[in-house]
Amino acid sequence: MKNWPWILLCSITLGSVSFVSMEKPKPFAVVELFTAEGCSSCPVADDLLKEMTEILRKEGKEVIGLSFHVTYWNKQGWEDPYSQEIFTERQKKYVQRISPEQLYTPQAVVNGEKEFIGSNPMAFRNEVTEAVSKAPAIEIVASAQKDNDNLVVAYKSNKIQSNTVINIALVETHVKHFIPRGENKNLTLKHYNIVRTFTTSALKSNESIVLSWPDGLVAGNSSVILYAQHSKSLKIVGATEVSIE
Repeated sequence: MKNWPWILLCSITLGSVSFVSMEKPKPFAVVELFTAEGCSSCPVADDLLKEMTEILRKEGKEVIGLSFHVTYWNKQGWEDPYSQEIFTERQKKYVQRISPEQLYTPQAVVNGEKEFIGSNPMAFRNEVTEAVSKAPAIEIVASAQKDNDNLVVAYKSNKIQSNTVINIALVETHVKHFIPRGENKNLTLKHYNIVRTFTTSALKSNESIVLSWPDGLVAGNSSVILYAQHSKSLKIVGATEVSIE
């Protein structure tokens, strides 16, 4: 699992993506959960991410959840096979910007602006409710198609803003994983929307990006999440989730 996929940027005609702008793009909440299989406090947050996302979606709220597995628990008896150093670095940026405290898990960040303890359902609801009360600045439409050992992700944006990037995450939707050592020894953990591949590049009006397909990932148990983010304030200003064709 440590042999993470390479990423190649290319210019492919976006014939499969058409932009249909709505008068009022639907507000959204991107919830990034920083978690680890070696942390005994994290399984509750892993379960809550899935549970609250489903509940709030049934209420008509556009919630997009992602699980970023960090690396700093890896020397505590169990090395998390889903962890990546780039996820730890991502969390550090949020800590520097919106949370002056030290790194901790489980930590959840909503739209790059607010953070809370990831196992707190009341905070989850409150922060999502506040996030979806604001109109998004950017609308994104996208498609994702598996092509042999590659994944082609095409997107269009209705506007370009300075200092804005597009994050693209290929996620594994549902995972059950037995943990033989560490704080969660002998537990089978359930994960939701584990980020398997993550890339960031400057937001363009249209682009295609080719990713290599991770070993063992099943197309029917995965999706692609795209979200535009201000590179300085870290505010997320547009987002969408698409299934894989």
